[in-house]
Amino acid sequence: SWASGIVSAENSPHGRNQESSSEAIAAYESMALFGKVMKGIFADNNEDLDGYEISELVEDAGTLLMTTEVEAAHRYWHVWSSPNHHNYYPSTYNKLVVGMLYETAASFQTWFAPYPLVSYGIQLLPLTPIAEERDNPEWARLLYPIYQQSCKDAPDDFCVENGWSIVQTGLCATASGKDCLEQALSIPPEVYETDGGMGNSLSNTIWFIATRPTDSGSITEILPSSNSIASNGSDY
Repeated sequence: SWASGIVSAENSPHGRNQESSSEAIAAYESMALFGKVMKGIFADNNEDLDGYEISELVEDAGTLLMTTEVEAAHRYWHVWSSPNHHNYYPSTYNKLVVGMLYETAASFQTWFAPYPLVSYGIQLLPLTPIAEERDNPEWARLLYPIYQQSCKDAPDDFCVENGWSIVQTGLCATASGKDCLEQALSIPPEVYETDGGMGNSLSNTIWFIATRPTDSGSITEILPSSNSIASNGSDY
């Protein structure tokens, strides 16, 4: 899933590159979901067997490509060593992610921002069901404190205003961190409604945090009451 298509836009000596492994994963996740939904629609219409078969092919192709991208992310973009995971990079590469993977090189950077949190963050969005397979909890526990500090080190309100703090809450939940829901609720509501929200609504973010396999906090203790929500007009 080359960032610039089949031709390298910047004519890099290292060839084509892919930056956000998670965006590629999400693209094929949506393809699989589209095929699944359309298959259900055509199943209700017994007269259109061709539509059903085509939808099934779309779902199967999307699932295959999504799975391939998830496995590629684990191998080439998420970098860590453990008894359960083999690190394919030399010890001289000491980052937990690859920001830009070229045909002949790997680098910790992006083309649009110089801050480390961006190289981390573009491997972690959006927060959708496949993220449970995409983000290994062991890797997330290593990355979370580094990402959190990187957000603090970024100038002004770059992390919050551009939605990277939303991504941080999801990483926090995957890593079984503390105060993940409080973090999500502390983000200004308007951030979720802008391009910086990266498509993650507050309700989707809360869903993601609350449904991680491990406990990330008591949702009933943290969420405001229904009366409070109604009185301030917040849309969850």
